[in-house]
Formats: sequence, structure tokens, C-alpha cells
Amino acid sequence: MKKRILFVDDELKVLQALHRMLIGMSNDWYIEFTDSGSKALQALSRMTFDVVVADLFMPGMSGDQLLREVMLRYPHTTRITMCWQADQPALRKAFSVAHQFLFKPCDSQVLIETLARAVSQSDRITNEKVKKLVSQMRSVPSLPSLYVELMGEMRADDPSLQRAGEIVAKDPGMSAKILQLVNSAYFGLPWKVTNPTEATIYLGLETVKALVLSLQVFSLFDKAAIATFGFERLWAHSWETGVLAKRICTAEQRDLGLVEHAFIVGLLHDIGKLILAANLPEPYLNALKLSREQRLPLWQAEKELFSCSHAEVGGYLLGLWGLPNPVVEGVTFHHTPSESLNRSLGPVIAVHVANALDHEHHKDLSGQEFGGIDLDYILALGLGEQYSRWREESVSMFQQTRENSVDASPAH
Repeated sequence: MKKRILFVDDELKVLQALHRMLIGMSNDWYIEFTDSGSKALQALSRMTFDVVVADLFMPGMSGDQLLREVMLRYPHTTRITMCWQADQPALRKAFSVAHQFLFKPCDSQVLIETLARAVSQSDRITNEKVKKLVSQMRSVPSLPSLYVELMGEMRADDPSLQRAGEIVAKDPGMSAKILQLVNSAYFGLPWKVTNPTEATIYLGLETVKALVLSLQVFSLFDKAAIATFGFERLWAHSWETGVLAKRICTAEQRDLGLVEHAFIVGLLHDIGKLILAANLPEPYLNALKLSREQRLPLWQAEKELFSCSHAEVGGYLLGLWGLPNPVVEGVTFHHTPSESLNRSLGPVIAVHVANALDHEHHKDLSGQEFGGIDLDYILALGLGEQYSRWREESVSMFQQTRENSVDASPAH
């Protein structure tokens, strides 16, 4: 069955340009074009659409108003907005209702890749209970604003590390946190980095973008509301997992893309815990209790109570946000790597191992059971020798940083 995509824009020339860009996808996708929010809602009442792409500036019903109605009436539909990057006030209005953002003028390849990831989301997450659970939540965050701005810079005709650093510098709190992390022993830089632009130039835009995304995601949640959950330790664990996963992929000479994906998966692999704890505080406390009393790994206790784990919930959200497939898969399968279709060394395996080794190193800090490494699977892939090296790398990293703990947890 073809995936269905609805475009909404009041400018006829824009709709005609989109039609030309996507004419080659007509065998795979059913695409409908309409010029107003009211007509879009009529179309949605006639049939189910997998994705709605709406222009922000339209007479009558604006794009953000339309997407808010889509969110309320059709929560399973992926919501994307199109706008000019310079329209920051209007862009901010859409942050609470849009899963993803496309900037005008939109390159045809970027458009097709964004839509392809969006329509594949429903196929990737087959557990209908995950979709239902997430669709009913009131505190599922939208893609963070500063990250969206960095993405816009990366997609510009002439992306600039200087301008990317200036974007980060606009947020003093974010700048301070990134500089604290960059200057920690985990990165081992030979000199002190003193401003976000310098950090961006030295570390690269992908690494800084990953830091911005993870810090902003954590800052979206009310720490006080989930105090019993161990918010501060979760941040530290996510940070250490990301750094170790990146080191594992670097040591095995994976390409730069996989290294950066492993880093961001490590930083965000437990985002599903935050979503569950924030939206279902009492039931989630029951999951924590069940884990302790029956000595179950927490993700298995979640399965018993919610029919899905934080890994699947987190992967579903990142898929809605349009993050690359290796990132979505890495988060989704970080406890169950054998369920992934990818059998090569990449983010799934690197984060699975890094996550378990970090929990093992800090086992005295929590009464929770976390499970271990799927060593049978690692050995079946012929990675036994590499696994020994990874353990040594983890010991080295934790010894190196024992006196340099990272305390840059996001604040509100």
C-alpha cells in the first residue's frame, strides 16, 4: 500500500514546484496538494495520511494552527512544517506542534530523504502499543529549537562553522554547558576551549550538534517532577555512554558518520525513560519497583507493565523527529541488538556494549537491575577479540576521568 503525503501551501507556484520535485516518487507515494488549512482538514477526514507538510504562512488557518488540529485529531500522522529560516518568530510558534522542519528553498534531495524517513516510521515501529502510548502523552517534546537552527545552517548552500558557533553562542546557558563538557577529561583536548565557535571548529559541527540536541532534550523535562527517577545520574550515564560508544567506533576505524551516530545514540539512548517518567509518573514508579523486587532489568519490567520498553518509545520519538535511521535503530535496539537487522559493527552494538559497561562501572550507584551484554550475540558476530579491547578501553576511560566528573546537567 502506498504511503500518503499531504502538502498544504497557499502559493500555487510552490505546490507546482513540489509536484515537479516529487513526480519520480509517484509509484511509491500517493501525494495530494491543497492550498488551505480547511481543505487539508477535509482531505484528512476522507482518508488517512502518513505525513502532513504545511507552510507556516497561510491566510485563514496558519500552518501551526493546522498542525495543532492534526496533532489533536490524527496523532499518528507525522507533522512537518516548511518556512524560511529567517522567520524565527513564526518558527518558534511551530516548535510545539511540528515533528520536523524543512527550510525554503528546499533542495529536492533533502525533501525526498526527509519524506522517506517520515513514511518509513510506521513500518519501523511495528508495535501499535508504542504508537498508542506516545500519541496519548501530553509531554512528548518537539524537536529542540537550537538544534533546528543548526540543521538549517548545515543545509545552507555555504554552511559555516563560524555561523554555527554563533548560533550556539546565542544561548549563554547552552554555551557554558558545551564548554564545560568539551573541556572535560573525556575529550582530552590539549588546551582549554574558551568559546562555542572554537568548540565547533575543533570538534566539528556533528559533535556539537549532538551535544546541543542532548542537552536541550534533557532540559525539556521537569527534574522536580521525576526526582525519584535519578535525573542527574541518568544524564551522567547518557554522557558517558555516548563518549564510550564513540571511542569504540573510533578504535574500530568506523567511518566518521557511524562514529557520530554512535555518539548521539549514546547521548539519547534513554530518552524513553524521561518520556515515560514524565507522562506516567505513578505507573513508572511501579516499573522501578517491579525491577527492584523481581531483580528484572528495567526495560523488561517496562515491557510487563506497558507492553513496550523505554528503548522502543525513545526510538519512536527520534523517528518522528526525522533523525537518521542508524540513530533510531541504535536507540530502539540498545538492549536487544540481536533484533536489529544490521549485523555490522555500528551504533547498535557500540551503544549496547557502552551502556552495559557504564552500568557495570557504576553498579554501586543504583539498586536497579540493568541486564548485561548479549555476549552470545557479540561472539556470533566474531567480535570476541574486539569486545576484550572495548572492556579495556572502558576501564581506561573511567580511570582517566575518575577525578574529572562531568556535572553539566541541563538546567531550566
